Amino acid sequence: MRKYILMTVLSTFSFICHAQQYEVGTTTAIWKNPVAADFKKAKEQGVHYVEVAFNQCYRGVPVEEVIPRIKMMKSKIDSAGMQVWSVHLPFSRVLDISVLDDSLREENVRFMARMIEQCRHFKPARLVLHPSSEPIADSIRAQRIKNARHSIIYLKPYADRIGAQLCIENLPRTCLGNTPEELLKLIHDIPGVKVCFDTNHYTKGSTRHFMEVLGQYVGTIHASDFDLVNECHWLPTQGKIDWQNFMRDLRSNGYQGVFMYEAMKDCDYNKIRPVPSRIRETFEKIISGVQ
Repeated sequence: MRKYILMTVLSTFSFICHAQQYEVGTTTAIWKNPVAADFKKAKEQGVHYVEVAFNQCYRGVPVEEVIPRIKMMKSKIDSAGMQVWSVHLPFSRVLDISVLDDSLREENVRFMARMIEQCRHFKPARLVLHPSSEPIADSIRAQRIKNARHSIIYLKPYADRIGAQLCIENLPRTCLGNTPEELLKLIHDIPGVKVCFDTNHYTKGSTRHFMEVLGQYVGTIHASDFDLVNECHWLPTQGKIDWQNFMRDLRSNGYQGVFMYEAMKDCDYNKIRPVPSRIRETFEKIISGVQ
């Protein structure tokens, strides 16, 4: 009995130590208009990495202002001594790399390629790409998957040129990649392309099942919690995901990236956007095994 207890304690201690090896990051989207002081405070509170939400630099922005905004965002991050882990490439309902209209798809893909080229300013390790928008009818789903694959194959060399790994994000509802099996179809046999596992987007099964199917392909994550019904983007530990088991699955599959938060709501304090101290607090709660 004593031997069993000792082994359990050692196993738990080993798990916590391994979990602590992950650095914590957050999307820049938790700030509506981030300033240098926001990044500096985040780093002081133990959040050392960011994912740049590229929409903040391009959506609704005049063309001539996009590059200046990119450079300004990079300057703010650098001034705080934070590091960019990933860039979330632009997305919208019309910016879809899987559409049936070939001319529109080519236009969207060429635009995305130009945006990837601009990501070089951030020197990201990962690029996160949505495989589609929605809605997508069952009758055209197979063709949309085929189109998305063609687009991913086209865009992959652009990611290579800036030294970043292209990661395709799982999406909810009728979007492409709403199951790990379908996401695997999108990236299968495209060397070097990985997935971004958004824990808040997989509503058709368990986090454990997703990791069983695609764990070895996870290149980055978006960590946020939900009610297992529809995306909520709550801080981890505020919903129904088993975060301790998820951490174990990351470790057992050899994930070596950043524990990247994409949580947009702090339900415990009735706040829409979580502050960095709460990000760090919930991460500590995960690695301590407290649910």
